[in-house]
Amino acid sequence: MFMSLSNLYIDAFMAVAQKENFSIAAESLFVTQSALSQRIKKLEEELGQTLFIRESSGAKLTEAGRKLLIYGQNKKVLEEEVLNSMSETSQDLAGTIRIAAFSSVLRSVVIKSLGPFLRENPNINCEFKVAQMKDIPSMLQRAEVDIAILDYRLDKNGIVQETIGEEVYVLIDQIKGSSLKNTYLDHDSEDLATEAYFSKQTKLPKNYNRKYMGDIYGVIDGVSEGLGRAVVSKHLIKGRKELKIIKGMRPFTREVVLHHHEQVYYTKLHKCIVKELCVHSKKYL
Repeated sequence: MFMSLSNLYIDAFMAVAQKENFSIAAESLFVTQSALSQRIKKLEEELGQTLFIRESSGAKLTEAGRKLLIYGQNKKVLEEEVLNSMSETSQDLAGTIRIAAFSSVLRSVVIKSLGPFLRENPNINCEFKVAQMKDIPSMLQRAEVDIAILDYRLDKNGIVQETIGEEVYVLIDQIKGSSLKNTYLDHDSEDLATEAYFSKQTKLPKNYNRKYMGDIYGVIDGVSEGLGRAVVSKHLIKGRKELKIIKGMRPFTREVVLHHHEQVYYTKLHKCIVKELCVHSKKYL
């Protein structure tokens, strides 16, 4: 016998899955935590599956929970597509799509690649999110975003991967003046770009100092101000005449990889966005 899932229960489930916290999820739905817990309990009973593992750090999805999360996200976008198709402007492409990417490609590659397409389709709401590399996989896992762009492959079941280009990393310094000696600039203490770059070189700097500039654009500005050298993606310094590339270093490249959940059905908007990124990203890298 076919079983229909309650929208009330699915909304409760989606809120907990995305917030990873029952209390915060309850606040977002304007219900008590007790009421939210009851909805999740009834949904689990109906499905005969445990959807969350309750830990001190928060609510984590089980394998069954991850499957239901994809269902919930698909349900949302399909509903949006149907409603858009019935509107007065049904001939126009419309809907919402959310994209997360790391800082060196979001502004310089992703937004530029999609710019012309989004201008031609003004009814599309494209939500761009810049995030630390370590945070992007969990954003995709929680269905906070529809597309995640990383500089490595996740290689997880149920995740589709498509290479949209590659970044070529170079070591840069300012042309005029003298930079702080033996100092290299990174985003933060977890940014491993400098370390990864030097691991490919035959000659390594000894006991170099690291300074943290917040994001890639802070790093480039810091080099311009003589605060140190930096390892950056080559495409980011085009037109920056105050900077130079240090020659004699071995090339170092990393893939730029688009990820999204594997689904039985993809909306027209989703397919168009993926196509635009695959076709146009390379020319900006």
